[in-house]
Amino acid sequence: MIQLSLDGKRLYVSNSLYSGWDKQFYPDLVKEGSVMLQVDVDTERGGLKVNTNFLVDFGKEPDGPALAHEIRYPGGDSTSDIWI
Repeated sequence: MIQLSLDGKRLYVSNSLYSGWDKQFYPDLVKEGSVMLQVDVDTERGGLKVNTNFLVDFGKEPDGPALAHEIRYPGGDSTSDIWI
């Protein structure tokens, strides 16, 4: 799943799409949990760069492992929040 921040400068990417599909097609992902990373977007000169300081491992959650497929930030930072 991918979500672009409202300012277009951060692209959040996870390796989980939909838990029903993940369970059927990627059972190891369900056992290990998903991960999310951030890609920095250069809106002035173009280009993408993986932010090496940002990685969320949902396999290490206290009640995990967990699947994270839709990225939302409190206060409406992601494109999925524009309807609020």
